[in-house]
Amino acid sequence: MSLTRFIKDLLRKPESIPTPGAIFYNATVAKVLRKPETKIANDIVAKMGKGTILDLGSGPGHLSIEIARRSPGLQVYGIDLSRQMGKIARRHAKGVDNVRFVFGNAAKLPFKDNSIDLVISTGASHHWKAPRLVFDECYRVLKTGKEAWIYDGCPEVFHNPADRRKLNEEYGFFVGRLGPRVSTLHGFTREEYQTVIKDVLEQTAFKDNYQMALTDIWMKITLKKRK
Repeated sequence: MSLTRFIKDLLRKPESIPTPGAIFYNATVAKVLRKPETKIANDIVAKMGKGTILDLGSGPGHLSIEIARRSPGLQVYGIDLSRQMGKIARRHAKGVDNVRFVFGNAAKLPFKDNSIDLVISTGASHHWKAPRLVFDECYRVLKTGKEAWIYDGCPEVFHNPADRRKLNEEYGFFVGRLGPRVSTLHGFTREEYQTVIKDVLEQTAFKDNYQMALTDIWMKITLKKRK
């Protein structure tokens, strides 16, 4: 087993980030991802003027808060298995009334059937112990015809030198230069998306109704609940 594979498997064991890790994440990784997540927030606000959004693995809350700030007509919920992350997120969200952070498991969402207009997730799916259950929960809570946008790492995003230079200029050294290794440890390879993740999706209610595409620093999986 390679060292990268060993570290990757080790990182996947904890589904929630313990308190020291949450504090470290908020001080480091969350700041690096702020610009890429702001782009996602802008895309969501451009798509939706009102409705309910659910952010799976919301962490310190930046994405949820940015969406809520940009569009007061949206109600945003962030859910995370780390209580410390929830505390950090609620602290960041002071003064933003249309966002709420709750403790819970993405594999057993505390939301009613057909109650959510958009499910989003960034950098969390590689932590899921039961991804099939999470995807089926997304399907259950989504309203008919609505979508889930699942973003996670993919090292192939950085393989094109021109794209890599662009990302380095836009996001800085850490994303542009260290992104390939980070996304290998915190995400999946293109082959894994096309085999392992695809096999999981084919066992869910989203079967034959999803797309995968490299976008910005992510692999984006778009899933749609059938009408």
